[in-house]
Amino acid sequence: MATRPFFAFHFHKHAKTPLYIQLFEQLQTAILRGAFLEGDQLLSLREMKTISGCSLETVKKAYDLLVEHEWAEASHGKGYFLTAKARELRRQGRFPLSDIPLYSLADSTPIPGSELLRRLRAALADSVDVLTEQSTEKKARRTQAAAAYAAHLRRRGIPADPERLLLFNRSTGAFSFVVQQVMKPADVVFVEEYHYPVFAAMLKHGGLTVKAIPMDQEGIIPEALEAATAESPPQWLLVNPHHHFPTGISYSRKRKEHLLRWAERHGVTLLENDHHGDLWFRKPRLSLYELAQESGGNPPVYSFHSFSKTLARDVQLGALVLPGSMAGEERERLRQLTALTGAEPSLLILEAAVRLLGDPWFAEVYLPQRRSLFFAAWQYLLQEQQRALPAHARILPIKGGLNTWIEWGEPMIDAAEQESRVISLLRREGLELTGGQSFRLSDEPEGLRRRPAVRFPLSPLDKREIKYWLHRLGAGIYYTYRGSRDTNGE
Repeated sequence: MATRPFFAFHFHKHAKTPLYIQLFEQLQTAILRGAFLEGDQLLSLREMKTISGCSLETVKKAYDLLVEHEWAEASHGKGYFLTAKARELRRQGRFPLSDIPLYSLADSTPIPGSELLRRLRAALADSVDVLTEQSTEKKARRTQAAAAYAAHLRRRGIPADPERLLLFNRSTGAFSFVVQQVMKPADVVFVEEYHYPVFAAMLKHGGLTVKAIPMDQEGIIPEALEAATAESPPQWLLVNPHHHFPTGISYSRKRKEHLLRWAERHGVTLLENDHHGDLWFRKPRLSLYELAQESGGNPPVYSFHSFSKTLARDVQLGALVLPGSMAGEERERLRQLTALTGAEPSLLILEAAVRLLGDPWFAEVYLPQRRSLFFAAWQYLLQEQQRALPAHARILPIKGGLNTWIEWGEPMIDAAEQESRVISLLRREGLELTGGQSFRLSDEPEGLRRRPAVRFPLSPLDKREIKYWLHRLGAGIYYTYRGSRDTNGE
């Protein structure tokens, strides 16, 4: 079993396609990769039942479909064997599996649970009547929604007032709004050296100057920040201090307080990105926004929040909390611009989501279950780290969120090339990971030394899959890094 390629099954139990057809289609892909085969023989029905989690009847129907489509033939008392057609397809490699991985971790947004879907479905049904209401009633609904979201954000440690809260289709919509309506084309924006690439692309598209600042395990390095400021004073700093994307780290309080003092000293406005939202492991983190409010509202902090990790990816809702020091007239101007530009979320989605946020089950049962699920995955990663990874590799410590960060070796000029080698090896086995280079500025200076790294999500893997892929990643790191050192004569 250990020598065969790993393959993970994923079923949509509420889909219109029967489970046995879903299993049949995935078995075709697995066969082309050489999974579940002993020579030319498929695993037994009972073995496949255990691996797939399907009933024996479902597995039998899927195998019979393989026979019907001439992928396999049944031998009485012996099992199922590949046909000449299936063997030929494997040789020709008609599936472009190098381009379509069996298992992609490029996006780790968790799938909503069945109970959340049931409650969301009911909330949407109960909210349909808002479509027939008059404009004055709809305006009142949005005001009530802002109050509900502000209450939810306060539970997360962000002292948000409804009058300072703007709601958007997505958090990226909120960020785009600030880039277009608040920033100036001549502005300089500092970002973390690893960052959400969509935001960096928006800044560059808006004509702003973007500069990346080096980080360590506590966040942006103060000395590097001061040096960059002396060279090119910024107007803005975009920072993701809690469950940082993509590294997973959280800033220390000391580092956050240093950022606030630096920003106030240099007249810089902070943009705080709350990427992973509710997915802390034990309790909400002390936000930059809250620290700034405690010191009288200075420096100004804009706080961005995504609810896609809290609810579901396609329930597109985001929020922007305006600085505490912003005057009422400016707040109203931005509120009107949000409505005029069509950036507000659908009232139907908004109303349904508000019903969920107000449901005690959501805050007391659902979110704690999600947090414990990701915390268990993180703990398991730590347990497997010593057995799976080379001594020179490490997993960064995290306090919440959906992913961690694995880096290896010494700082080197060709870190991107090292990452590509490891990712290419794993892709051939059926796993897609994202390397550190994907989260950096494309125009960074040549000759920059850094450690190679990959983002390793905690979702949607189960323990068996985490263990398998972590060990495969460790093997890939070991052989590519050793090969690099041998090539360089070390």
